[in-house]
Amino acid sequence: MTDLHRRKALSLLGGGMALLAGCSESSDGNGSGTDDEGNEDDSDQPVGDLPSYASVLPTNERSAYFYGAIDVNTMNTLLDDEGAEAGQEPTDPLVANPVVVALLCSFGLQQLGTSAGRDAYLGNNETADGEEQFVYADGVYALVGSYDRDGLATDLESGGYTVESEGDAYVVYSDGESDEIVGVSGDVYAYSYTSGSDSDFDPVAAVERTVATAAGDREPKHEADEAFDRLLRAGENGGIACCLYTDSDEFASETLADDQASDEDSLQFEFGTFERSYGVHQQLAVTGADSAATASAVVTYSSEELVDRARLESALGTEAETVDFVTTGSTVEIDAEYGGEFATE
Repeated sequence: MTDLHRRKALSLLGGGMALLAGCSESSDGNGSGTDDEGNEDDSDQPVGDLPSYASVLPTNERSAYFYGAIDVNTMNTLLDDEGAEAGQEPTDPLVANPVVVALLCSFGLQQLGTSAGRDAYLGNNETADGEEQFVYADGVYALVGSYDRDGLATDLESGGYTVESEGDAYVVYSDGESDEIVGVSGDVYAYSYTSGSDSDFDPVAAVERTVATAAGDREPKHEADEAFDRLLRAGENGGIACCLYTDSDEFASETLADDQASDEDSLQFEFGTFERSYGVHQQLAVTGADSAATASAVVTYSSEELVDRARLESALGTEAETVDFVTTGSTVEIDAEYGGEFATE
């Protein structure tokens, strides 16, 4: 197994994630409870719990939808071995995709660490130890926890931020000097940037969608889309999670080829394995004192005829000590275990 978090997740997480203190207990995810032995197929029924940040994930006008999330416990676990040397690139998508989520979140936290809003965030964070989550969705970075909204508003306005839009329970600000857009509510500190954005992305609107959704003024994605809701409930959500979804019958080729994020060493998402499906939810957790790891994925297809289990088996879990595939109707669940060499040579 590759030393995947030495160079990628750990070294780049260090600078940004040091902003966050405390630790958390990873929540247990829930699968469908079905198997290949002919048990009843519950794939069309809501099963399991939603992730704690589901109420923050907004709807948008695009068919394809992506989000990534990481919990504070995982951040701290990855920071425990700061002297680790560079290792090989992960090639197994079961671990490589969540690691890119860690990089993406690290980049967002590094930006927060250099922004004028950093002190406002730190000074008004009332989240209990271990309960804060970091989420990237809809082009927006969002810290999900408990915050003093009035205190944030006062500090941001004192720091030169100006109001772009507001509702009863949220406010969206801009900072002309840094091109930063910040949205605050009692549950979310969200931010994005105007600089570097493509012409189809409006960071002010995206940040407002996020905080308005968190405040209950907009319908979250999982309430508007039953298939998305089922996918989130079927997946495990502790550690690092990521989800790629489309409301079409299957992913468009450009969606699978689109690199949602990559680092300067060209570690990129690899979703090509999930061709012909319409949803994939992945999770990676570093566990135990020896930094072993577990990874899981739920892959959903619009019909049983489209399920390509052979394709999944040829590409997923290639670096695992053990890997299991369970097909239930039009859903495939994958669970893999990685030994202590996940983190140490």
